[in-house]
Amino acid sequence: MVSISFYKASSLFNRRFLKLLIVFSIIDCIFQISLGGFVRVTSSGLGCPDWPLCYGKIIPPMNYHTLIEWGHRTSGAILGLSILMINLFVIFYERKNKLLLGMSTASLLLVILVGGIGGAVVLTELEPSLRTLHLFLAQIIIFTLGISLISLYIPDGTSYKDIWMIDKYSIMIGLLAIAIILTLLTGSYAVWKGAGTVCSSWPLCTSGSILPQSGLGWIHMIHRITSSFAGILGLYAFYLILRNNFGRSITIISIFSLFMMIAQIILGALNPWTKFEIWARVSHLGTSSVLWGSVSTLFCLLTLDIFRLRRKN
Repeated sequence: MVSISFYKASSLFNRRFLKLLIVFSIIDCIFQISLGGFVRVTSSGLGCPDWPLCYGKIIPPMNYHTLIEWGHRTSGAILGLSILMINLFVIFYERKNKLLLGMSTASLLLVILVGGIGGAVVLTELEPSLRTLHLFLAQIIIFTLGISLISLYIPDGTSYKDIWMIDKYSIMIGLLAIAIILTLLTGSYAVWKGAGTVCSSWPLCTSGSILPQSGLGWIHMIHRITSSFAGILGLYAFYLILRNNFGRSITIISIFSLFMMIAQIILGALNPWTKFEIWARVSHLGTSSVLWGSVSTLFCLLTLDIFRLRRKN
């Protein structure tokens, strides 16, 4: 009897620790992406010209750009180690949870791949297409970690085919998640192509012209058009979700996502209004990562009917 109680207590502690470790990894991943944005806007991408070391050393001689790029890499290493720890815990204590096992493994493979692409970005002197892929896969890590966390709240022995649900609500949020990631990638691609600061006004590209007057201007405006579509879709999607009084988790994440979306619009406008101050540009990318993470998590919750229990009025 004592051994059974001890086993249950130990299992509960391990699961709580695993949840904390996944939450830490999600936060670190968002921080890592934001720090990558800081690397980008300060032109510090070649602060360490070699890879995986920096000037051939683990701790290089520091200057401004080297410190920023080295910090970005160090944060990535911490993320990799935390995801490795997640996998070890899953293998030892939660290997019966097939969804968790699959998503944690995917997270580990992705973080290795993202690190390798990061090295290729440095060695190819910041090729824009590789940088876009680098960011995209980093965002997918947030998604896989989010699913890993959700899987820990699903009762043991549950058959996913019995709780799987696809309807207009999950489809709408799924489309919104796709629109958000496309908005994020078009914005980052615009910056990497040198089009990030060509539009000096908002919402139009310039105060004196309705249409952009250059190819770079069009690249920038494609990002704004995509974000406008995502914003309209998001307002309608959140209206549908909130008016249906789904479970508490869905409601809280929907409200949080709505506020993040509004914050993104404001930060997007503040970029040209502040003449593209570094804080505005980095905050814009960081908030977009938080928005993507919250909406993709919301999509996962909506596809599982156990999270859809309606609140009692």
